[in-house]
Amino acid sequence: MEAVAFNRKTVNDIQVGDRAYFARTVTEADVMMFAQLSGDFAPQHVSKAFGETTLFGSRIAHGMLTVGLTAPVLTKLCGDASRTVFQNIRFRSAVILGDTVDVEGVVTEIDPDEGIVSVDITAKRHNAAEGDRPFITGIFRQTLKI
Repeated sequence: MEAVAFNRKTVNDIQVGDRAYFARTVTEADVMMFAQLSGDFAPQHVSKAFGETTLFGSRIAHGMLTVGLTAPVLTKLCGDASRTVFQNIRFRSAVILGDTVDVEGVVTEIDPDEGIVSVDITAKRHNAAEGDRPFITGIFRQTLKI
């Protein structure tokens, strides 16, 4: 078996103000795989006919699927071996199938004694117009002690 290289960071490798980005277009396949994995087959996610009757006029991605798109940003900032110990997420708008989600994270605080890094996250529509609501905003705290 081959050894796998990991990007393991310490608090000395991270600075307040560090930023990372990730983007992904949410597809039909993503939503259906998430429904299978989570067991959430709510009609606003899986039924085109139902989605067309909602205020969005279309099917929407699961909120937690959108939250999952933050993982690459957290990993880039805090390393492969970090893990989330706290998250406070605000769902502000829905992702419609075909939307490209741009996720940005910025390190806002580091507790070197506890090995905790606080990251503010914003996920918004690619090429969002000024004043458009983001999909989600949140605060994540990652521990580097694993």
